[in-house]
Amino acid sequence: MTIGRLVRMTCVLAIVPSLAVAQRGMGGGGGRGGRSPGIARDQGLQIPKLVNGVNLLIEHRQELALTDSQFMRIISVKRALDSTDAPLMRRLDSIQFLFKGGGIRFGGASGAQRDSLAEAHAVIRDTQVALRENISEGQDRAYALLSATQAAKAQDIEAKAEKALADEAKGKPGGG
Repeated sequence: MTIGRLVRMTCVLAIVPSLAVAQRGMGGGGGRGGRSPGIARDQGLQIPKLVNGVNLLIEHRQELALTDSQFMRIISVKRALDSTDAPLMRRLDSIQFLFKGGGIRFGGASGAQRDSLAEAHAVIRDTQVALRENISEGQDRAYALLSATQAAKAQDIEAKAEKALADEAKGKPGGG
């Protein structure tokens, strides 16, 4: 992790508690049904899902007719990949937790809130780039263990998983 990324992440984490306090407001909530006009709830941050080709190889072991030797080597690749990705996944989980459910805001978002959200989106984007690179490297190592027929079948499985994920994102409000 570069010093710049560490500083940005620290800034995001430092701003979030003050945003939570500021969003509490005066309480009470007048108007109809306990809601005042002009109160809006921000959406929480959603972390886009990624397809992990190494996991797909393990999940579709029988369909791919992996030998015991291939399977054990792919498990080894998966363990190394999981170890590499664990800190990145924790970072994404932390950001998603910090921005879970958004918060109540009165009128427009403040400059600090917009900056905090923009920084969180940047951290998510950078982290997902690193995850994609790691997954790609692990997948290359795992695919090198497959026969040509197995690799073709695995690519078909991965393409279907990518399409299902894209369809799921389109089906959600604000997705795709």
